[in-house]
Amino acid sequence: MAHNGLLFVSNAAKAHIACMKAAKYVRNVMYVKIKINAENSSQVISRQIVNIYTKAQTNIDIRLMVKPYEKSKDIITRQPIDLIMYDSESAKEVEVLRKSVKSLDRGYRLQNIDTSDSPIENNVNEEVKAYEYVALGGTFDRLHNGHKILLSQAVLRSTRHVTVGVTDVNMIQSKKLWELIEPVEKRIETVLQFLNDINPELEYNVFPLKDLYGPTKDDPKFQLIVVSEETVRGAVKINEKRNEKNLNKLDTYVIELAQDSHPGRHHEEEDKVSSSNQRMRLLGTLLRPPRPNPNIPDWPYVIGLAGGIASGKSNIAEKLKSKGAAIINCDIIAHELYKPGLPLNTTIAQSFGDHVITSDGEVDRRKLGQIVFSDKSQLQKLNELVWPAVIEETQRRVVALGKQGYKVVVMEAAVMVRAKWYERCHQLWAVIIPPDEAIKRLQKRNGLTEEEARQRIEAQPSNSEQVAHANIVFSPFWSYEYTQSQIDRAWQQLNEYLDNKK
Repeated sequence: MAHNGLLFVSNAAKAHIACMKAAKYVRNVMYVKIKINAENSSQVISRQIVNIYTKAQTNIDIRLMVKPYEKSKDIITRQPIDLIMYDSESAKEVEVLRKSVKSLDRGYRLQNIDTSDSPIENNVNEEVKAYEYVALGGTFDRLHNGHKILLSQAVLRSTRHVTVGVTDVNMIQSKKLWELIEPVEKRIETVLQFLNDINPELEYNVFPLKDLYGPTKDDPKFQLIVVSEETVRGAVKINEKRNEKNLNKLDTYVIELAQDSHPGRHHEEEDKVSSSNQRMRLLGTLLRPPRPNPNIPDWPYVIGLAGGIASGKSNIAEKLKSKGAAIINCDIIAHELYKPGLPLNTTIAQSFGDHVITSDGEVDRRKLGQIVFSDKSQLQKLNELVWPAVIEETQRRVVALGKQGYKVVVMEAAVMVRAKWYERCHQLWAVIIPPDEAIKRLQKRNGLTEEEARQRIEAQPSNSEQVAHANIVFSPFWSYEYTQSQIDRAWQQLNEYLDNKK
């Protein structure tokens, strides 16, 4: 199988079929070049942008080059090509095609893609109007086929310059699982690479977008804005701003939403191709590989389970227990160490006052919480008292469970990230839910006011902090079945990893 391929298609009406047949020969990127007459090339390419990215169902990265094939022009791709493919109609010209490719890998091969028996689709080609300056915007998280349609249609309609605004962190926090969205720098780089791949002859300005408008509200050069059915309202607002400044109204080209035909699509996921679906499908999968930890023994294999109050991490821990893991709840250990007669109980009374101790000698956790969750310095003082004692007892129990024969031990702790206890684990798994949902759950569970619950949530590491260190992320925000599917994926991957370690 080739790393990267270039597919030449002479019969545009069979382009998506040729792509599906060719995809089995390529592992990473497959460029597609369509050979068509120049006079109606834009109309044909516009139709094939939609066909290829919606109908050619494959897991590889397909990139339709929007400039039609011209014999006099060299073809240079960003990725080296180690496989040239051609459909039945292109077979007679294969040598000419090969010579036009200037980014061939030394050991390249040729492969005929037989489309002779494939049906021809009768497509109605829409008129494509050309503009010098075109603009569009979006999140562009983990570039998918819907993004490729949006970007490709913008590039196809531009004769000179395309500006792309990529939403910065201040504009993404209302999105589903926004904590899993790639950094804006990475998204910008990915968009720019795609644009240069599909047409390297245009000027591109790809920048972090910090508001709805970007430069489109006051730059007279822009003539067209490309949007999806979901974001067309944004184009209306931009034109309202331009009208206030007596600027020309932007033409608007609207892209239909692509339907998601993922074979494993769950009913909780959207029916359109979306980055939200992609992020949901990342739950329970390995986001970053574990690193060797020379500070702890290889066995038992210790998973740190992080998550804020009311995130559902104890429920996740129970599910992992049912899979065969041993569970150590560090929060329960802390409460055990609070018991009357133990050193920590006395130390807390001395540090925070006798009024945080009940008449039975127990630590009044509600009173103590009112003190520490409203004053960061007091919380830090409590942590410095409690954390060393808890981690010492936890590590003693890990060793004991290993001796009992447990292969996997899960260390559950709300302070896992802040205390950096993940440094004593082989992997960190994090549990996140939206903060507003956590506040509601905490109010209901602990009988707190909204302000008390908010103080406790905000005193802990944010979801973003948890995700930044995590190997695997769970979100028990949806149904029981959806949560269980995340656990099943994670446990299967863990066992495959551990089997390979033996």
